[in-house]
Amino acid sequence: MSNRAPMGKVERQRLIQAVVQQREVGTQRELVHALKALGCEVTQATVSRDIRELDLQKVRTHLGRARYVLSSRERPKDPEQAARHVLHDFARSTAVAGNLVVVRCEIGTASTVARQVDNLNHSDVVGTIAGDDTLIAIAQDGETAHEIRRYLDRLREA
Repeated sequence: MSNRAPMGKVERQRLIQAVVQQREVGTQRELVHALKALGCEVTQATVSRDIRELDLQKVRTHLGRARYVLSSRERPKDPEQAARHVLHDFARSTAVAGNLVVVRCEIGTASTVARQVDNLNHSDVVGTIAGDDTLIAIAQDGETAHEIRRYLDRLREA
């Protein structure tokens, strides 16, 4: 049993920033373990929210391993501008399958791209699901999926 008081959000997020600046942390699980080693008990869900709120980005090291880093760019106020950046940098192709728009991404970046697609609050996107290198944007129907694909392609190519 620990006598420590639970760490507050601000303190935890400062600790997360310090950890990703000092270590190569490439997964949420690694970040949870690093924080635990520093005395901060946290769940993966909380770390996921913190990553989003801190706008941590995943990049590749010179050896090709994924790593979280602090965002080096100013946070765009325009969600479309932010989506344009990540789609241009990380999305490799798009395809439609029924009412789904499948976006293939660089390895380890699909969740970053999905987050920006979600932030668009596009009325035709029901939701997104992201894996490691693929995300799916869900539309109401096939026709709408084709419209979403064209929209995402315009952003990606801008």
